[in-house]
Amino acid sequence: MDTGGGRFRVLILLGALAMVASGFLPWWHAGGDSVSGVLVPAEEGIGLQGPGLVIFGAAIVTLALLDIGYMRGRWGFILDAPAAYLALGIVGAAALAYRGWELWSVGFLPLPQQSPGLALAAVGVALVLYGAGAGFGAPRRY
Repeated sequence: MDTGGGRFRVLILLGALAMVASGFLPWWHAGGDSVSGVLVPAEEGIGLQGPGLVIFGAAIVTLALLDIGYMRGRWGFILDAPAAYLALGIVGAAALAYRGWELWSVGFLPLPQQSPGLALAAVGVALVLYGAGAGFGAPRRY
């Protein structure tokens, strides 16, 4: 990594990787209980459904921007800027909030024990937003 202005990119990288990994973990779980002696089948849903796809897409675009910025090196890349990462973080946060509301509205309280994917996505989005915020104070690369 570079010194000085690029340290915020490590936080963004970790957040984007967490967002990608969250897509493959369960976001909700229902069933598996016995009702009147009849076993209700258990079902799970992963993050690659609905708004989770927006979070996954924002993470992939973030990783692509980081990669292009790294490949360009000292010449820089116009989209390798904190504002671009902040915009992608806001898109991910909006999709995460919508998915959380969606699950809550059907009576599912998304606790980290029941939905590790949702919790990991929240950590990833927070890291991207924090890294983008820290990048505004960092000196430019070129």
